[in-house]
Amino acid sequence: MTDKIDLHSHSTASDGTLTPRELAKEAAERNISALALTDHDTVEGINEFKEACYEYGVEAISGVEISAQHSKTMHIVGLLIDTDSDILRGRLDILKSAREVRNRKMLDLLKKHDFDISEEDILTQKDGASLSNTGRAHIARTMVEKGYVHSVNEAFEKYLKKGNSCYVKRVTYSPEESIRIIKDAGGISILAHPIFITEDYDALYSLVKELREYGLDGMECYYNCYTKEFSKMCIEICEKTGLLQSGGSDFHGGNKPDVQLGRVSSGYVSMDILDKIKERRGL
Repeated sequence: MTDKIDLHSHSTASDGTLTPRELAKEAAERNISALALTDHDTVEGINEFKEACYEYGVEAISGVEISAQHSKTMHIVGLLIDTDSDILRGRLDILKSAREVRNRKMLDLLKKHDFDISEEDILTQKDGASLSNTGRAHIARTMVEKGYVHSVNEAFEKYLKKGNSCYVKRVTYSPEESIRIIKDAGGISILAHPIFITEDYDALYSLVKELREYGLDGMECYYNCYTKEFSKMCIEICEKTGLLQSGGSDFHGGNKPDVQLGRVSSGYVSMDILDKIKERRGL
């Protein structure tokens, strides 16, 4: 067993390019001892992931990443959740239905901008694909394949990012609701990649204090693009507010080719981080 863990990753159950089984194998090959699968607004890949992790000798952490209402990008990761929770599955089903509606609207906007992209084009991006388990990353890859843009990043920057011509707002829960969904499923709630919300100390501290009142348990202090200074700031805020530290790569496979499973900007996340999370969970 190594000391390396990763508490933030994605599979084909949402917008990653590796299946849950392939993700477990990748973790074993990279000598990662524990890995959390935290797909966007779904837990559909967890059972396959857990079975594969058992076979490959990797500790599987059941997780989810819920998008929350905010002026910037706010995601709440749930760790050590009960994936059989009726409340969790019911609330995620609502988001699943909304995702399908959103995708159809984006395809309509793309057609109005003379992009010949069909529903079938999107569904060829992965096995078992539907408009309720695909998203902007799959649309972007189709745009690359058809030669409309040179990269997934260009597709987002020119057309699919918030504020651009083909962007459609997603249905989300409030931060308080998102945290409550995770807590009702017995999980530990973590503010994901706060660098995308603010890099200002006072603003982040104020936000974290508010979320702490809703039941937030921790924050990602380690991530794939943090500076040493930002990571240190997150650690300090966690210590000041009594929040747990967490972190992970946010691995998406080919959809984020520069991000390696198990790697954060400071190197790796250590097992003692998970030990403290388990202790808070009562494990």
